[in-house]
Amino acid sequence: MEPPVFAVVGHVNKGKSSIVAALAEDDSVPIARQARTTRANQIFPLRVDSRTLFTLIDTPGFEQARHALAWMRERETSAAERSNIVAEFVRQHEQTGEFPEERELLRPILDGAGILYVVDGSRPFSPRYEAEMEILRWTGRPRMAMINRIGERDHVEEWRQALDQYFSLVRPFNAHAADFQIRLQLLYGFRELREEWRPFVDEAIHALEAERERRRRRSARAIADMVGDQLALTLDKRVPDEVDLAPFRRQLEEQYREALRQRERKERDEVEDLYQHRRLRRQESELSLVTDDLFDETVWLRLGLTRKQLAATGLLGGVLVGGGIDLAAGGATFLTGALIGGAIGGVSGWLGTRSLAKISIQGLRLGGRLLRIGPMRNPQFAWIALDRALLHYALVSQRSHARRDELVLEPDGKQQGRTSQLPLSERREIEAALTRVRKEKDPDFQDDAREDLAGKIEGLLERAVSGKG
Repeated sequence: MEPPVFAVVGHVNKGKSSIVAALAEDDSVPIARQARTTRANQIFPLRVDSRTLFTLIDTPGFEQARHALAWMRERETSAAERSNIVAEFVRQHEQTGEFPEERELLRPILDGAGILYVVDGSRPFSPRYEAEMEILRWTGRPRMAMINRIGERDHVEEWRQALDQYFSLVRPFNAHAADFQIRLQLLYGFRELREEWRPFVDEAIHALEAERERRRRRSARAIADMVGDQLALTLDKRVPDEVDLAPFRRQLEEQYREALRQRERKERDEVEDLYQHRRLRRQESELSLVTDDLFDETVWLRLGLTRKQLAATGLLGGVLVGGGIDLAAGGATFLTGALIGGAIGGVSGWLGTRSLAKISIQGLRLGGRLLRIGPMRNPQFAWIALDRALLHYALVSQRSHARRDELVLEPDGKQQGRTSQLPLSERREIEAALTRVRKEKDPDFQDDAREDLAGKIEGLLERAVSGKG
């Protein structure tokens, strides 16, 4: 037996395509406010690892349901013949060209698809919908009604009373607000429509849960790689002898900051692709935190830590910071830097949030000078990068594919960042993992360090979605 197929049907402009997009996790499904966006059946399989778990068919909306039902009733002889009359309706009007929408939406149902009937729960029930529901009942196919609230008003109970007369299952479902758990609950309803479909739906549920864990694990590694790359970032610039270095320094600093921004954008794209948001648009305002604001102390304090927490975390990485400064300068003052590192580490969270990486100047054997910036010396940067990644992940991983608005990542400024709410013991564990990533130079051990950091980030991602920290 093949995986089940579900035809999503209903009146025009009631959110059928939105429901298909949400359930199929497909943001390529055309969605528009104007009616008659869908004129022909469109097939959208839900696949995991190239296996089709079930298929959704987005159909045109009913246009002439009452006239179609009147035609069928004129030819009714017994209830047992109703499905045959529906099939005859389609065959006869193929020749005349009449009832194009009704013919199109009925075809997959007559071929064996289950029915997902969609209504708008923000609009009052009207008797004109009874003709649609009666035609669907005549097909004899398993059917569920879905109450999709498009607007603000609530007529769900009114609809439920009417739908219960025609459908064995009635479920409220807001396509635009449907996160993973809501979609999973709907699948449990699918398995009740027909006993033969249960093994396929159960397989779909298990596969989607496993895929969810895989996506979270890979997202954690993408974030760990981003942080590791940002901490290790070093840029060089060759300049002639006896020129003013100030313009070159400013240029190199801006290139360094832009490289940090680009690495964050790459991580965001990777996470969005994992969750199949491949057409997601981001407002320019959400990129403002990846431009100048990223280096603004007020943003650091708002998104990450309080001043007290900044100072406390600085003490954890102080000696490393001291040594890092010396290495950037060529190692000439390594011992001194290491000794004072612990002292300056604590105050760096108070005074040094704008100081990201030191620029060193080296003479070249063949003439000229080499300006070098990096690696990152500010111990708080990784926490801010991590906090921003948690915010992005929480929004993307729970976002319905039915939404077509731009993703806005601008924090409201009323709360401290997610990492600031962690217990001190957990912060220390993450700080230790960050320090290992920062210090490790051997590629093999660096990969192990990043994998260890990813494991800790994965737990943060799970809580970022659940709201538990």
